[in-house]
Amino acid sequence: MNKKHKALVPVLGMSLILTGVSASIMATSASAATKYKVTYIPKNLGNPYFDAIVGGFKKAGKGLNMTVKVVAPAQAGATDQIPFIEAAIQQKVDAIAISPNDANALCPTLKRAMKLGIVVLTVNGDTTASCRHASITPVDFSVLGKYLVDQTASVIDGKGDWAFLSATSTAPDQNAWLAGAKTYIDGGGQPGLKLVDTVYGDDAPEKSATEAQALLAKYPNLKAINAPTTVGIAAAAQVLSTSPLKGKVQVTGLGTPNQMRQYVKDGTVKSFSLWDPGLQGQIAANLIVSIKAKNLKPKAGVSFSIKGVGPGTWKMGKDAGIIAGPPQEFTSANIDKFNF
Repeated sequence: MNKKHKALVPVLGMSLILTGVSASIMATSASAATKYKVTYIPKNLGNPYFDAIVGGFKKAGKGLNMTVKVVAPAQAGATDQIPFIEAAIQQKVDAIAISPNDANALCPTLKRAMKLGIVVLTVNGDTTASCRHASITPVDFSVLGKYLVDQTASVIDGKGDWAFLSATSTAPDQNAWLAGAKTYIDGGGQPGLKLVDTVYGDDAPEKSATEAQALLAKYPNLKAINAPTTVGIAAAAQVLSTSPLKGKVQVTGLGTPNQMRQYVKDGTVKSFSLWDPGLQGQIAANLIVSIKAKNLKPKAGVSFSIKGVGPGTWKMGKDAGIIAGPPQEFTSANIDKFNF
């Protein structure tokens, strides 16, 4: 993601009214008849990261005759998304896009949707390949674990105790990154760092803050908390911003510029990263149309084009996986150039 992608993510300004556990986005023009019914199921409601993905769906859907309904559980539990998948099946939608809370628990229900002719895409995380038609991930998950370790090293000069504050213990995306980090560490990567703990805030602000406070109390020599989750990094930064340990313990990880700007400017955070989450929503919306209207068969090596989005042509990799783009680092020098 870079400055030119700024317009792709109209997150904070979009009109999205949540009632209970659902929200609907009518992504059609007044004169166009609805052609595609899509349900998008993020991990949970109230998460600015997934709101950005919704923004991408909304932007793309305007020109695709697409109605996108957004529904999600209040909490990111392993099986909490199943009732929403079942409801989408009953509504006979054309496609289900889901950011899975668990790599395996959702598979039987998703497979049932596929058997009924519903296109199933995973967005931002993945399940077993047999449980969906294609997957859109933000970055190459196989190298992100190394990236997070190196990111931590960069904010504490390559030495010291540190900890991970992750999302849920079953989240397939974060778990893939943590496994990659362990492989890198076990192989001798960043020998000056010592990973002392991995805790889970369940992508809930209060629990994430509590876990951050517990890390500070438990490890007096802690130098950094890396939170590869937008909820976790904001919660940890908020805790440190009013703590005597501000500046002594660094917070880094993955967050949106708008939620982290104040902590960068007040000196709590040196740097953090993210990609363009809205781009994933745009890719998913266009891919659904390519599959339904153009009979595209998702598999490795298949390409499809999206006018005006990213490089224009997107190529599927192993197991019909699509990678949206590399991480972007944010610091005090560039954070005001981004708005999402």
